[in-house]
Amino acid sequence: MKKTTILVLASLFITVSLRADVIWQELFTYGNGAIITNSIIGPGTNSVWIRHSGTANPSDAIVNNQRLENAATGGSPVSRQDDVHRNIPAPYNNTPTVLYASFIVNCTNLPNAAGTYFAHFQNTGTSFQGKLFALVGTNLCLPGTYRLGVAGSANNPSVIFPNDLAMNQDYQVVVEWDPVNLYAITLWVNPVASSDLNLISGDPVSSPGVATNYTFRQASSFGNWFCTISNLVLATSFDEASTNVWASNSIPVSIAYNFKPVTNYVGVPAQLSIVAAGQGLAGFYYQWQKNGANISNPNGNSNVLAFTSPAISDTGNYGCVVSNLVNNTFAASSTALMWVTNGPPVIAVQPASSTNYPGKNVSISVTAQGTPTINYRWTYNGGAATNADPTTTNTATLLIPNVQTNNNTVGTYRCSITNAYGGTNTVSVTLSVASPQIVNIYTLHGMVDPTFFLPTNTTLYYTVTNAVVYTREVTNVDGSVNGGPFTGSANGEFYIQDSSGGICVFVAGGTTQPRQGDIVTVTGPLSQFNSLLEFNLSTADASTSVTITGHNSPLPAPTVLPFNFTNGNGGFISVSNVIRKYEGLYVTLTNVYFPGSAVGGIFASGTYIVTNLNGDSFSFFLNAANVNIIGQTIPQFARTISGPLGYYRATTDTNRSAGFEIDPSSVPDIVAGPNPPNGVIAVTGGGVPTINWQAQPFVPYSVLWATNVAGPYLPVATGLIFTTTAGTFTDIVNTGLPTSFYKLSSP
Repeated sequence: MKKTTILVLASLFITVSLRADVIWQELFTYGNGAIITNSIIGPGTNSVWIRHSGTANPSDAIVNNQRLENAATGGSPVSRQDDVHRNIPAPYNNTPTVLYASFIVNCTNLPNAAGTYFAHFQNTGTSFQGKLFALVGTNLCLPGTYRLGVAGSANNPSVIFPNDLAMNQDYQVVVEWDPVNLYAITLWVNPVASSDLNLISGDPVSSPGVATNYTFRQASSFGNWFCTISNLVLATSFDEASTNVWASNSIPVSIAYNFKPVTNYVGVPAQLSIVAAGQGLAGFYYQWQKNGANISNPNGNSNVLAFTSPAISDTGNYGCVVSNLVNNTFAASSTALMWVTNGPPVIAVQPASSTNYPGKNVSISVTAQGTPTINYRWTYNGGAATNADPTTTNTATLLIPNVQTNNNTVGTYRCSITNAYGGTNTVSVTLSVASPQIVNIYTLHGMVDPTFFLPTNTTLYYTVTNAVVYTREVTNVDGSVNGGPFTGSANGEFYIQDSSGGICVFVAGGTTQPRQGDIVTVTGPLSQFNSLLEFNLSTADASTSVTITGHNSPLPAPTVLPFNFTNGNGGFISVSNVIRKYEGLYVTLTNVYFPGSAVGGIFASGTYIVTNLNGDSFSFFLNAANVNIIGQTIPQFARTISGPLGYYRATTDTNRSAGFEIDPSSVPDIVAGPNPPNGVIAVTGGGVPTINWQAQPFVPYSVLWATNVAGPYLPVATGLIFTTTAGTFTDIVNTGLPTSFYKLSSP
């Protein structure tokens, strides 16, 4: 115990003697064991290191020989769980401050392929920021490397340092957390100066706040990760954070991993690589040599020498000289032989099984490498692949058209691959068929993300049955009748509606469309066009289809919507509710005024902003192919406009309530001018008179009164608007008369 106290005091002495921009330096000079108990400064005082999370008893955040051990939860050789942190003192925890954390990391067991983060800052809002990740390296020739990456706050690295790092090798890490300017984290590895290659995280944090501590995390799902951390410095400048970790900033270059002899077949890609260490790591220069002579590297200045298609002439003894131009040191690798010889094909990518929708054209591919010429022979269920495109049975990609359960296309496929030096076989793969899910249209509108309301899956197929085509018929210039407004296009587009909702159907190459009133079954995937949810079909793809199952079905009654339906009016609660229930539906707007500058002119393609008496506005859109309405006279007023409720918005626009539009497709969709008065309504018998009539929802009505049928009629009420067809008015002024006469006018 006495010895431990002396070490702690020595550590404190070093801290207070450092430059002012060093906040603290942690040499981990504690007795071996749990850091949260061994870093207590004295009797009755708090620990320097605090349990951040975890419930190990005793704590398994361990210091050993002045190094903090960092392991994976559930890993090997050890499994540990406790996370620990050291607090950041005032004034740095009172205001956003640019901070630098620097330490030495030495990895002895690699993380899993995905990796995770093992160090971070924490702010006053208890969020983890400036995360430092470890993940498996990319060196194919020298397994046993890892890489470091960072993120502002995401759970995956947004940038990864380009150098592979060796196991059992000390590396200096410097991370800058900037909550003032960049709102991001910057990473250096073995730097000499801040100007060395560094990476800035690509996920800025909107509200970084104030950092309260620095944490080391022993994470789950980290494979068998194990490393040690030593000599940690927290500072407000790069220089003090980096130069207080290593005594010298001129540690010479060294070869951490030499490459090994390679035997390779002609045409099969190969690599030679080394891993170097030392300060200025990202700026090392690599001079490759073959048989003692300098050669150029197609990869540029890289520790990897790649051969995309090696030939026999590439056989030779290779080496590499690594130079650190900063401190004028260099190291030469050992030499090793790469022998290239002819051999049988090697499969680089095996074919894969797949499940497909009926009618799909399916391809199966293999990637093989080796000495030319390579031959392919595909088989189906052990015999010849007679069901496939015959021009593809001796190629790397086999095409099977029109996959069905009953045409000898579903089953097992395999390929034999040969050249003059031998052969090999692929794995067996299976093609199967899946039936699309039968859903209603309301369900389809729910298959979107909650922010931008875009489809979350555009590959799954769905089927909608017994849907009515409700877009108006359009007469083409040649006199033919088509089912949708886009008759001048090489593609087809129309709207369908079932009892639950409406949706657009886009058909690439679909110039022949179903007609208004047809009953159809539609099968295909979802997509979107400028945020409008739609079926995405193609006449070139038999797995997508529009099948007409009936004709002359009554059109759905349009749903009457107020202009301000996206603003919480009545039962229209939210944008998500409107999209779920009304996008793509046949709807009607009432009491519509066209812009004064356009009245009396003729309709052209484009968007018109129409209004009502209250000044609410809405978008009225005409496609250029809508030859039925284009060229007609623009009225001043329309009692109703009907059509699909369309949507047009950039996919990343955050204002999702602004994109709705009505897309009429025929002249009858626009009912111009006010309705004539409904005649005279007589009320007899005295008392308080009440009149009732069938109203048009959201249209303003005026009521006029007289004592005899011939008039004169005087207004007694104006601006009466109803959300249903039940119009009513009670006259509390003209009461007790034997008979009263009323007329209605609108608007």
